[in-house]
Amino acid sequence: MLIDQILEEKKGALKADDVAPILAVSVKQIYKMAANGEIPSLRIASSVRFDPHDLAVWLRARSSAPEIEPNARVSAVRSLVRQRS
Repeated sequence: MLIDQILEEKKGALKADDVAPILAVSVKQIYKMAANGEIPSLRIASSVRFDPHDLAVWLRARSSAPEIEPNARVSAVRSLVRQRS
């Protein structure tokens, strides 16, 4: 299953603790990306939440190949995150 498909199956807003393992980055990195506007996020009072559908769309938009193996997709996401940090 591809990462964007995993996200599409999630219900409700996600916390940074939920998103970090899916994208294989630290929770701190997720907060940093949200603060910099690099990843779609919602601010609810002092909390940061993530819409699974928005994250799936965000990942698809950054995918260099429409259909690649899940492990390759994870590597691609890690590379993207490293480039933006």
